[in-house]
Amino acid sequence: MSKAARLVALASALEQKDYQRAAAYLADHFVYYGTGTQHLSKPQFLELLQTLQSALPTLRFHLQHLCETGNRVTAHLQFAGLPVQSSPAEASESLEAGLECTFEGAFITGLRVKAPPQQKAAEETLRAPGAALRQS
Repeated sequence: MSKAARLVALASALEQKDYQRAAAYLADHFVYYGTGTQHLSKPQFLELLQTLQSALPTLRFHLQHLCETGNRVTAHLQFAGLPVQSSPAEASESLEAGLECTFEGAFITGLRVKAPPQQKAAEETLRAPGAALRQS
């Protein structure tokens, strides 16, 4: 299975809320670099996704423009199924981000998500559960 296919399989496992299968794609020393300032370990990342999917049960991960180079896969990520904001000017059903995934052999060792500057406000949708998780 190619590295890009493994990343797609991880997204599929997460969408199906199969966290055991998702964990199998991640190295034990996996690190998530997201929108917050603190990095998350493998168990913290999976707990964050469980929290997000509990709050946003229709959350989906659409990966596009996957590019595999050496031990890295980059992609365009769209989080779909997010709630629509209150004002029409803020209305958005998705949040887009750049994604960079690093591998060591068959395992994902790092995942970095970067939202475009114009969507910094929308990042708060994804940041709040992570902050709550770190405080618990």
